Amino acid sequence: MSEYDGTENPETPWRDDGASEDDGRGDDELTGSDRTPFGPNPGERGTWLAAAAGLLGLAVLVQARVLELAASQFWNDVFVGATLFLAGAYNYYRRSNEEFGSIGVASLVALLGLWLVASPFLLGAGSGIAETASELGFWTDVIVGVLAFGIGSYSAYAIRDRRRRVDVRRTAT
Repeated sequence: MSEYDGTENPETPWRDDGASEDDGRGDDELTGSDRTPFGPNPGERGTWLAAAAGLLGLAVLVQARVLELAASQFWNDVFVGATLFLAGAYNYYRRSNEEFGSIGVASLVALLGLWLVASPFLLGAGSGIAETASELGFWTDVIVGVLAFGIGSYSAYAIRDRRRRVDVRRTAT
């Protein structure tokens, strides 16, 4: 491969195959790979959503440690709480570095919230369908689950909406 000579030749002199940068579709038919976001999240928007998801995970972890829970509910809370905490930390890191959060991670937070709402009914210990070793643990899972579902759903929606409205510029290929 030869070095770029600084000219604005449409035949891209630094490419050995002689292919052009522009595929001739014009500005109306640009695809996602033809453009790149420029400063997609300069205000670090949404960091509080990601932090809230992480704090909810931390609350579930603390609850699992402090309350006397059935074994199935304890391990469920440990795994779900750790995953919520890591997901919130990941999206917080991305958003604080002026990037978009991950839609997949935000969707995972929403799904984990739904699981937290359902898990006391499915994993409850004792004779009743929703009976657990700790009533406070039952309600904490349900409330944190509803909050995580709301935060994850809204966060995924907001990320998707902001990606559509981002200031895009042509790539410098």
